[in-house]
Amino acid sequence: MRKNPKLRSVGIKSKFQKLALAATVFICATSVSAQTVTFDQILAQPDNLQLNLQYARQEVASGRLQQAAAALERMVLLEPDWDSARLFYGVVLYRLGDLEGAKRELRLLENRDLPSQQERDRVRYLALAKNRTKSLRMFARFSLGARYDSNPAFVGDDDAGAAIASANEEESDAAVTGGAKFRAELDIGSSGNFLFAETNTQFNEFFDVDQTDLITSSAKVGAAFHGPNLIVSPYAFGSVSYLQHDRFRTQFGGGAKLSYTLSSQVELLIHGRAAYENYEATSFSAVGNQRDGWLKSGSVGLQWRPTDKQKFTLTGLYADKDADFDGYSYKSAGVQARSLTLLGKGRFLSLQTQYTDREYEEPDNFYSFTEAREDRRFFARAAVGAPLETLFANFDVELPEAISDIVLQVGVSYTNNNSNVSLRDYNNVSGDILFTKRISF
Repeated sequence: MRKNPKLRSVGIKSKFQKLALAATVFICATSVSAQTVTFDQILAQPDNLQLNLQYARQEVASGRLQQAAAALERMVLLEPDWDSARLFYGVVLYRLGDLEGAKRELRLLENRDLPSQQERDRVRYLALAKNRTKSLRMFARFSLGARYDSNPAFVGDDDAGAAIASANEEESDAAVTGGAKFRAELDIGSSGNFLFAETNTQFNEFFDVDQTDLITSSAKVGAAFHGPNLIVSPYAFGSVSYLQHDRFRTQFGGGAKLSYTLSSQVELLIHGRAAYENYEATSFSAVGNQRDGWLKSGSVGLQWRPTDKQKFTLTGLYADKDADFDGYSYKSAGVQARSLTLLGKGRFLSLQTQYTDREYEEPDNFYSFTEAREDRRFFARAAVGAPLETLFANFDVELPEAISDIVLQVGVSYTNNNSNVSLRDYNNVSGDILFTKRISF
């Protein structure tokens, strides 16, 4: 005789209480059973709650959210009062972009006397889903941290011209680093198109080595237009950069980004940009307006998402600078590879490597009077990060909501510039730690 599903679910519910803490986002997949559940097993036993739960956890851990959502939907249909399963389902729907569905499921959990952690997660993801469905959306991001460089004279803007010491005069130093970004989006029509405006500021302030105390502020306005398998985003921008608190460069121009979906996992990415650069002489570099001129750059790449938890991008790069003085005119080409892996519970691993070959037209009479520079630059970076909430949960510490979602990131970078001009031969090893708070309203 078939058992009553409610009686069968009692033991399952108690186990699922612990799972649902991790169930916010695909984060819930903390421990997948060693025994893989196949879809054929689900078809054979669609009412088996334990099997569906195991299958949902397995699929979330593998980044296959569609399959997980289907299993969770069956679970809440069979057990409408299974609050932990519904929370899990609502968050998976949010990750899939089904915002109306996510709001529906999360609202059903109002006044259900959830455990405190689950209630915090419900409120958080309901607010996120509401914000993403508003016609006017605003976002802010604030970062603050520290970095340490083995050769900070060559950190930051490659065109700054501040670092004129040779690599033999390396002086390691530490710095305060950070930034702030604000972005607003306004829907136009009902096809997903929107206007946007954003500002962005970044800074490095070293303690001893002054040449690369760099502050850059920029503003951008544009639009995003969605078509079948296509997103086109034209924009205009302007920026100003300060080196050792002296303004040394102003940029203004425009560009466009294009994203074309080739398949469910692969996108074609194209980006073109043109900017007029206006340089000024500073207290430690008299080059000034010899660098003025148009900088045209572009990139073409492919982005592959084998699962919802992994993203790989390979991009070809090109730039052409036409300066007033040919010693600062150049052409460059390069390649960049990046990957992002989501590790669950908000944790991530980011890897990047880039190679660029830049050739100048004539000697610049600054680094050399006889040879036109040829720089071959290699850059590599690895970073890991996690929300403070995840880190402190390992010690059974519950943080206040205001700081629990702050992301701690730790990174290490390596830069090597191989040049035919000895003053531009350098290496730099850098380590950094950064705290980032994101706000949407």
